[in-house]
Amino acid sequence: MACRNLEKAEATAEEIRRQTGVDPNQVMIVQLDTSDLELVRNCSRKIYATESKLDVLINNAGVCIGHVKLSKQDYEYTFAANHLGHFLLTHLLLDLLKKSRLSRIINVSSVFHRYLERTLEFSHRPEQESNMKYPGLVGYGISKLAQILHTNALSKRLDGQGIVANSMHQGCCLSEIWNSKKNEPAIKIKKLFGWIIDYIGRMQKEAAQTLVYMAADPPLETVSGQYFENLEISDRLSSFAKDSELEKKMWDVSMEMCGLTKKVE
Repeated sequence: MACRNLEKAEATAEEIRRQTGVDPNQVMIVQLDTSDLELVRNCSRKIYATESKLDVLINNAGVCIGHVKLSKQDYEYTFAANHLGHFLLTHLLLDLLKKSRLSRIINVSSVFHRYLERTLEFSHRPEQESNMKYPGLVGYGISKLAQILHTNALSKRLDGQGIVANSMHQGCCLSEIWNSKKNEPAIKIKKLFGWIIDYIGRMQKEAAQTLVYMAADPPLETVSGQYFENLEISDRLSSFAKDSELEKKMWDVSMEMCGLTKKVE
């Protein structure tokens, strides 16, 4: 379990150990803040120190803030935490994934990727007031679209190497995110549409079913490059998510932002 908050992570790990009866040493924790690319590199080094292979990688960290905030590397914070950190971590752990007979990469995206209405820009020009790198890559929807484009690119580049990559939307989940003071957009949405969210929202265990299905179901071990909703493959993707040229641009700019060379062709 790679988590930002070690106190919460340990409590969850202990609950898993207690409910499953598994050997306590089989549930391990490593610290990870996906908004900081240097901490992502530190996390990967720790994983290599303890693991000989990796069967499933689930990229599931996410934030949504309503104001401009920069990451440690001066990228927009939401984009860095939701996409760049996962992009880099996946890249760094590919050698471990390749050591499994068949392994899976799962990127948790969101239906919000469909609400983008403008063409994405890949500008190097910083905004005067923030010195933000790549100011065109701002917002929750763009970060979630980037995760789908990342998945699509991985499925093509890893074809025939024993690794599949898929993305998913878990549905509206009744988690603590709706009450977090740091999540300004969610609080506003909850105030306006609270009764709807309470009606359609899923409990955490229900929301996790598709994720568990993608990670463990045997028939899916050769399925790659797909987007899942409600325990099945979905075609409810935006035109941006199907754009192969945009996919290539997103891959190239993500590689550059993470300071990577072409390891996966």
